[in-house]
Amino acid sequence: MKKFKRIFGKDAAVAWMLIAPNVVWIAVFTLFAIFYSFYLSFTEVDLFANQFTLVGLDNYKQSFADPVFTKSIVNTTVFTIFTVAFSMSIAIVVAVLLNSKIKGRKLMRAAFFLPSILPVIAVAQVWIWIYEPSYGLLNFFLEKIGVGNPNHPFQWLVSPDTAMLSVIIFSIWKSFGYNMVIYLAALQGVPRSLYEAAEIDGANAVQKFFRITIPGLRPATFFILITSISGSFQTFGEIYALTNGGPMNQTNMIAYYIYQYAFEFFKIGRASAVSVLLFILLFAITIWQWNSYQKKED
Repeated sequence: MKKFKRIFGKDAAVAWMLIAPNVVWIAVFTLFAIFYSFYLSFTEVDLFANQFTLVGLDNYKQSFADPVFTKSIVNTTVFTIFTVAFSMSIAIVVAVLLNSKIKGRKLMRAAFFLPSILPVIAVAQVWIWIYEPSYGLLNFFLEKIGVGNPNHPFQWLVSPDTAMLSVIIFSIWKSFGYNMVIYLAALQGVPRSLYEAAEIDGANAVQKFFRITIPGLRPATFFILITSISGSFQTFGEIYALTNGGPMNQTNMIAYYIYQYAFEFFKIGRASAVSVLLFILLFAITIWQWNSYQKKED
């Protein structure tokens, strides 16, 4: 009874009033959207006639039979592996360097973090110019160092061989600054006494990095890993701005595949089915990561 009064009594009224907007927002735009998408995945929707026809598992069967869907899963997995691995690796190295007493570290911290808060569409336009074959900055520098042929420049966003690489490079540049800030904050919690003890024992910088820094950053690494994987599997803006899933679906990913079926082909049921599959996949990955982390901690 006391617990009930504590949660729903007069004293809790102000607290409920303060959190009510967020509760309503989550209930309408998250929970309701999830359950409604699950329902739509079993229907065929005619938006123009406002008709909903139950079709059972047909949308799921059609998705698994679609080679473009399979390609989007492979593309998303490859993109996630390389983007997350390199973004985290670069972030932790840069964080350690900028945590030391070097000149201009505040300015460098801001410069590295800035891309992560800029709009994807805006910075993508800059990178489209960088990747431009004829007068782009990247091909210009490669030609200056003797890589590439000015008569046959690299078609970064158009060639099937380089399109995915181009998107991955852009995504690493866009994301590692945020990860760096998380690592910088976590580094403040690693006891300085451990480094001092290691120095007394004769440990060098590399040994201290792998024996003290890396283990000390494990909670931050776990957080970044979960959020990065989840974010990479939902990548849309980068694909929409740079390649539109091309060429030949080489950069088509799950989120863009959902967008195509929902807003280009107007097959809401099919798009909802793939959304449900993406939700289940991310939920399973998160649970697996959490269990693995807990076992390591134990």
